[in-house]
Amino acid sequence: MYLTAKAGTAINVTGLKVGVSIKLSDFTKNNPSMELKMTSIVGARLYVGYGEFPSSPDPLGKQYYGWIEFTKKHGENIVWVNLSNVDMIGLPLALAGTDNTNRPFTLGYKKSINTIISDIAKNALKQPYKTNAAYIKCDSGHIKIAGPNKSPESYPSYRSYINSLNKTKARLVITSDTPKNGSAELFTGGFTGITGKKEAIISLKSGSNTIVLKNDQFNSKTCYECGGGTLIYNGHIVEQNQLIKKNDPQKIKDNKMLSNSTFRNILIGINEGYFTPNGSNRSSDFGGLIPFAKGNGNKYAQALHETSNSYGFPYADSNLKTLIMASPDDMLTMTICKDYEAKGYQKPDENTANIPRSGDYSFGIGEHSQHLGMIKIGGWRYPTTPKGAYGGILPTVSEWTKMEFTGPGKHIWFKTTGTGEIHGKECFKSEPSWVKKKLTWGADIKWKDGASSPDKPTS
Repeated sequence: MYLTAKAGTAINVTGLKVGVSIKLSDFTKNNPSMELKMTSIVGARLYVGYGEFPSSPDPLGKQYYGWIEFTKKHGENIVWVNLSNVDMIGLPLALAGTDNTNRPFTLGYKKSINTIISDIAKNALKQPYKTNAAYIKCDSGHIKIAGPNKSPESYPSYRSYINSLNKTKARLVITSDTPKNGSAELFTGGFTGITGKKEAIISLKSGSNTIVLKNDQFNSKTCYECGGGTLIYNGHIVEQNQLIKKNDPQKIKDNKMLSNSTFRNILIGINEGYFTPNGSNRSSDFGGLIPFAKGNGNKYAQALHETSNSYGFPYADSNLKTLIMASPDDMLTMTICKDYEAKGYQKPDENTANIPRSGDYSFGIGEHSQHLGMIKIGGWRYPTTPKGAYGGILPTVSEWTKMEFTGPGKHIWFKTTGTGEIHGKECFKSEPSWVKKKLTWGADIKWKDGASSPDKPTS
């Protein structure tokens, strides 16, 4: 075992020493309760594997291991915790505990690691996988696979995906994070259609702020690694992930944060396959879209998303719901799993609200309509109010998109183009209509007896 943490943040740690590799047998011998305690710790990783750990465990090396990540800041009553397979997938670990709302949780794997590694080898790596640099036979005899951020050349190129977006001059609407004492920026623009190596392939603007990425700055390596290169922000060449220092003046901190967060959201769109050649491509819609749904994106991250509560590229934890806020008052239990067993997986909760926070279009359904059940649009979820009404912002979609009513198990189709379009309104006893970009029903709405869900329109 091996514990690491950000320098100077580990306070009152008992059970293990930070930066000291220890045999599991010695840990249990010296600590029969097998407890690790601390007052605070930031950016911690707890590694478990075969053999003594070096000061920097190497995803590309021949040691077989796995790890968990956690942070408990001094004075905060939350432990941030997650599984991570960003750098590699190897020895499986599971976590269990209680979250900050007093609900039990588990994090683990829906399939065995043996099966997941085999699937990634065959479906995500460049073939033949057995001679691929990311496919590593460890000294212990186990197989592990290095992630695309550590071995980008081992994975398929993004060039055809990027070219498909550039060919149509795909529009991008990217929302930044919110600066201190400021407002989030909405960067609009998109792909330029220009193919010259030194020319701008992406150009975005928000007020006086601009972000430009040239063709040679926006490639597969950049997308997989989620950094390491440069972009042009307000006419100056800067690092794609600028270091924000404590002594930076607030304006510098804000500019770095705006640039970093906008670049992050562009890479989420690519790695999770949300961007489409003719779509609205709004980063504010990511939270309700189905990742990898159109066959694009990071195949390694997709495999982990679909078979585990872990994540597989650096920014996936920001929107794929893998980061848990745990209670520090209850025990967090880590289990070392066998390679052939599936253990600890918890299906995402689909009974809670998940509604877009911004957008130009909305909908409303009057009271006493609760028999329609949860309304779903992709990953967005609209529950009923206590009085049986519904409402909220609609995702901005230029293609026919399904709106599901889980009560009757039926659906209609809509688009947010013009003032809004709908297909299937005749399925209701009281038909909806668009009024100033709001799709509106009355009260006590019911699906017509015997009415079938309409097929997707062809135009």
